[in-house]
Amino acid sequence: MKGRVLISVMYLLVCPFLSSCLNDEPIKLAYKDFTPMALNDDWQIASPETENVNRNKLEKAFGLVYNEQRYVMAKSLLIFRNGKLIAEAYPNDPEDIRKYNNIQSCTKSITAMLMGVAIHQNLIPSLDGKLYDIYPDLFDGDVVKRDITIEDALTMRSGIDFRNDKHTQKLYSTTNNSTAYVLSLHRKSTPGTAVQYNDGDPHLISKTIEIKSGKSLADFANEHVFQKLGITNWQWESAIDGTTFGAFSLFLTARDLGKIGQLLLQNGTWENEQIVDASYLQSAVSKHVSSDLNDKPYGYYFWVYPQWNAYAALGHGGQFLFVAPDKNLVIVYTAWPYTGYDLWDDGEELMSIIYESCE
Repeated sequence: MKGRVLISVMYLLVCPFLSSCLNDEPIKLAYKDFTPMALNDDWQIASPETENVNRNKLEKAFGLVYNEQRYVMAKSLLIFRNGKLIAEAYPNDPEDIRKYNNIQSCTKSITAMLMGVAIHQNLIPSLDGKLYDIYPDLFDGDVVKRDITIEDALTMRSGIDFRNDKHTQKLYSTTNNSTAYVLSLHRKSTPGTAVQYNDGDPHLISKTIEIKSGKSLADFANEHVFQKLGITNWQWESAIDGTTFGAFSLFLTARDLGKIGQLLLQNGTWENEQIVDASYLQSAVSKHVSSDLNDKPYGYYFWVYPQWNAYAALGHGGQFLFVAPDKNLVIVYTAWPYTGYDLWDDGEELMSIIYESCE
């Protein structure tokens, strides 16, 4: 875990020089094609044509990812349609197909999905439940915080003034109870009234599932989701006290992230087993609030795209897991996460091209 923190700190030191260095020599492989490799990982391989996808439009998307001036930190682009892998490429290293990647804030969406697993198992009776009733000993003396509900935390409306640029590093390093640390921060607003995108609220959700299930969020995910989907190559970091980070630091391969997307696309079912509560999932990927970052629709840690009737998990580096039910489409894009916003490029451009390629 500490190594990941050091990488983030090192980026702050080298960032001013990164853009100029990138232009000195090629950083990507020469583009060949996007034909997926056959692996023994349960994914069925198909061609774009058999799944009614326009190959020329896909070539445009992959051409952008391999362009030296665009998506410069890209690590992978994968496209799944009708439950089949139809296109895949790794512009920096072919071995990235087997390596897991820190999906950063895409983790938040998976944490929200796991709340749907807990609900399906009747561990969480209602999103109206108050966090104070679950772990009262971790709250400070501010009695107003006792009104924070599970849904408040799922919509970034706890009211706690957790600022990622100031408090995330402290969340990593605190040797005290990490949940109590989040709850000890200044309250900026009344719970349920104002949106503030932050890494603290998902940590409260992680602790909620931990208390209700008797397992860390990582162990809960492994037992009830990862093992069932055949996901074995993963890592999920935790705070020093053992509580899994609900906001970041889940490491998955690109193909396994695609399995999460397929599970979502299938309304929480996998091999005829309901894993995630379907009604909760429908609510999770619907608009509940507008983000304070960009005024865009936001559900339970999912970003909502009404123009496509779609939703996505978004992560640092410009990474995304995009799900479009109307097109039976899942897109995975991973990138080096420890970079500045100027290197992320435009994920919605890729989403749009690929969405429109589906006929």
